[in-house]
Amino acid sequence: MKNLIKSIVLITISGFITTFSFAQSKYSVTVVVKGMQQRHGKIYASITNDTNAFPRGGGIKSAIAEVTPEGEMSLKFDNVLEGKYAIVLYQDLNDNKQLDMNGEMPAEPFGFSNVTMLMGPPSFEQCAFDLNENKTIAIGLMAF
Repeated sequence: MKNLIKSIVLITISGFITTFSFAQSKYSVTVVVKGMQQRHGKIYASITNDTNAFPRGGGIKSAIAEVTPEGEMSLKFDNVLEGKYAIVLYQDLNDNKQLDMNGEMPAEPFGFSNVTMLMGPPSFEQCAFDLNENKTIAIGLMAF
């Protein structure tokens, strides 16, 4: 009986140690949208750590915010695991829930983390940032 109790205690303790050693920290990312020229529609944003799907692929988390008539716009991603991420966003001006294109060029305002000028679609590495604490990231909208 004593051996059974010792075994149960050891298994329980090792379970706690394993759980705590493999737990990853989670953080929040607040995105502040800059350079908004048109004050209507919605902002759709996506955060991803998938280098192959960026920028067109789905993210691990999404956020939507109604554009306000004035003031600063922001969106928040909560409970994001520590790691390397990139953010893409766009302003849906006609409420069709997608980024409209004019040929190969976006027809609605859009933006990426860490990118202020484009010479073609950015790579994940150009837009990536390390998430190891709560962060606020400013993303400027671009339009063609």
